Amino acid sequence: MSPLHAVYRLNLRVLLRSRRTLVIGLLCAFPILFATLGVIFILSGIAERDLSAYTLMAFIMARGYVHFFLVVVTLFYGTALIADEIDDKTITYLFMRPVSRRIIYLGKYLAYLVAASLLLLPTAVVSFLIAMIADPPGEAVQHLPILFKDLGVLILGILAYGALYALIGAVAKRPVFVGLGFAIVWETAVTFIPGYLSKMTIKHYLLALLPHAAGERGVLSLLESPTSPPIAIVVLLATTAGLLALGAWIFTRKEYVLEQ
Repeated sequence: MSPLHAVYRLNLRVLLRSRRTLVIGLLCAFPILFATLGVIFILSGIAERDLSAYTLMAFIMARGYVHFFLVVVTLFYGTALIADEIDDKTITYLFMRPVSRRIIYLGKYLAYLVAASLLLLPTAVVSFLIAMIADPPGEAVQHLPILFKDLGVLILGILAYGALYALIGAVAKRPVFVGLGFAIVWETAVTFIPGYLSKMTIKHYLLALLPHAAGERGVLSLLESPTSPPIAIVVLLATTAGLLALGAWIFTRKEYVLEQ
């Protein structure tokens, strides 16, 4: 077994068995519940006439996943990759292994990718399929390509946000609070500031790829030039690679002093 594979398997097992996964898993079940209630309202005629399965799923993806669940899952998983080792005072034992710090960092990141994907992607698929019950079978089949686009947006978000929060976890002493402040002040507030400042956020490029009108910024989008999907994909992948390389570089050179 290669060192990278060994680090990945060990950390994936730890992540999946943690109490954090149980709590976040229960949280990620809310979109399924929301989709179920929305379908009941649509089929019973209680909902407004303009509410359809497509608009219901658009709201869940844009407002639920991109604005909230994606950020929460990546934040609490990404920042914990290094912080948990420091809090548990096990990082010194980790460094005693005949494995380079760069491999340790990358192995932990790969384990995070799988764990976060297992929590976000299946619930998004189930929510979409439940929402499509409210549409005629023919329209539901036509909407399937949108599901794959939604999943692609979530995967890119998992990659980029994970690299960012893993970097914060390798640098900051209280990475959860630093990451939470970044998510609220920068990724949320700046996104709705008119002008080009929002293009300095990860969320801007995720919304540019989202195939739903609910992902747009309304009248604020008229004050700036739109970002094309190819450019958004390139920026997100380049951001992921840059943040991951920077985090691994810092992790290999930083001295971690454990508090007594």
